[in-house]
Amino acid sequence: MKNFFEKAALKFQRFMQGRYGADRLYRVLSWCYLIIILASAIVSRHAQKWIYYTMLALGLAVFVYSFYRVFSKNIEKRRAENEKWLTFENGLKKRFRLLRDRWKFRKTHIFRKCPKCKSVLRLKRIKGTHTVECPHCKNTFKVRSL
Repeated sequence: MKNFFEKAALKFQRFMQGRYGADRLYRVLSWCYLIIILASAIVSRHAQKWIYYTMLALGLAVFVYSFYRVFSKNIEKRRAENEKWLTFENGLKKRFRLLRDRWKFRKTHIFRKCPKCKSVLRLKRIKGTHTVECPHCKNTFKVRSL
């Protein structure tokens, strides 16, 4: 029996040579599939049938697309898709991190955008008007704090 599984694993490795494989976007799509299927199971008892079937079709489409990406031989295109997803995901993380920091430091700091490069700066909360230099673009501008 052990020999059977070793042979099957070796055949699968040979099959996957030259194919893209799993990445971050595949994992996200897999979680989306599971969430959609669980939601459709909950909805099936309380909603109309067309909503249930639409959710099942959407779940199936996500499932098929995720495995299409894994077994694809167009590696460059799949890499570009994953890169776009990672850029989007990092942007979301950055926004939520900024919201978290604004809440965490709301009593001791103020947050202002640089007018030139639009990066958000965290400044000590000191009353008055101050001249600030952006560490990213070296632009100087005035900030008023209450």
